Amino acid sequence: MANLKIFHYETKHHEAFAALSLEWLKKYDLYEDADKPMLENPKEVILKKGGHIILAGYENKIVGTVTLKKVDKYIFELLKLGVNHSYQGLGIGGKLISCCIELCKNHDAKKIILETNTKLENAITLYKKFNFKAIDLSDMSYDMANFKMELILKK
Repeated sequence: MANLKIFHYETKHHEAFAALSLEWLKKYDLYEDADKPMLENPKEVILKKGGHIILAGYENKIVGTVTLKKVDKYIFELLKLGVNHSYQGLGIGGKLISCCIELCKNHDAKKIILETNTKLENAITLYKKFNFKAIDLSDMSYDMANFKMELILKK
């Protein structure tokens, strides 16, 4: 995918970002009230607090997104990984995760955590390819999440 571009969110991308996230959340019946603030106002909820939103563009269309929420100085939470259904299976999700891992390393993060749902089998398989490991379900932020993972970057 030579024409794939990975870039940071800007306000002009808001509509595409929200639509991509809502596409899979609604498809798997995973949308909940806790999603609303981030999808409606990502600048306040994510970006101003040290987080990042990464987008994937292909042929002048935004086809993928992932969010990194800063939990504290050493931990980021990976949220809202999504690729438009027409572009799945092309490695876009993997490129987004790779970008997140590098970004976290550049910020001296020690680990990345994520909450997901076992309905998202392909996403869990992808996370495992990047060495995310299942951990105990504790301090869960989302009612629809039933599976938690982490990636240790450094001890």
